[in-house]
Amino acid sequence: MRSLMLPALVASMPLASSVTAQSWRVGDGSYHIVARDLDQRTGAGRAAMLARMERAAARLCEHEPLALDRRACVAATVADAARRSSPLRIAMAERDVTALAAR
Repeated sequence: MRSLMLPALVASMPLASSVTAQSWRVGDGSYHIVARDLDQRTGAGRAAMLARMERAAARLCEHEPLALDRRACVAATVADAARRSSPLRIAMAERDVTALAAR
């Protein structure tokens, strides 16, 4: 697998705010993730925000020729975003716990 150039993510969404007017830029500015309509204090709001981030990351990583590289690019992009966003980290942890419980 070749090395990936990962995009910068600008995220400044406080977990405590119920509705935020912030938007996130992913990559070169082509994709924006708007979360002003999501209540990040709820699991559903955080899950929706994570889903939006993953869809944007998937579009950003479409240039990768192999499916394995695309998945790695998406995972790395989302992980990079989560390092800067508590709600995303919480959403990822909630999804992992749910998946583990379903086993």
